[in-house]
Amino acid sequence: MVETLDSSILISQLASQGVRHLRSAKATVAATSLNTDALIAELARRPEPRLRESLIPLFIRHPEYSEVARKLVETLEPTASESLAHMYTAAVYLQRFWSGTLGLSLKNLTLLPNYFGVLKYNLPGENEYFGESGLRALAKLYEEKTGYNWLSAYHSVIALLLDQLVLEGQHE
Repeated sequence: MVETLDSSILISQLASQGVRHLRSAKATVAATSLNTDALIAELARRPEPRLRESLIPLFIRHPEYSEVARKLVETLEPTASESLAHMYTAAVYLQRFWSGTLGLSLKNLTLLPNYFGVLKYNLPGENEYFGESGLRALAKLYEEKTGYNWLSAYHSVIALLLDQLVLEGQHE
């Protein structure tokens, strides 16, 4: 079994990567640092939905981490691998859907490659209806598996990121 880190450490690491919508009641030890692979793997393993879902804005803000996600999906334990593929795929579709708005705030927006949507989940392509078809199909797939309203969750996560980007833009 893999030992998990305190959530306050992960929240601190996310903040250092530009994902700042999460807060912890605990003080964080600033000296703790994770490499990208460890951070993504640990987030995928977390039982807390807010931490797993934070992978979405992490990938949107750092599309250069896409190759890390692709490789980790092949090596992580099955539950974490599935969670990572799910959150990464949601990020792909959300990024396409919101690319115009994201492009206003994120310099040199690089589109995430769709590693899992079509091949793993048999979903529509990322460019069909600006990603909306794939996002809805992904949400339906996971809602059938879990009973959870994933489309609402995806929209909540992207709303938090967009709000954060607006606030950051006001302070530049």
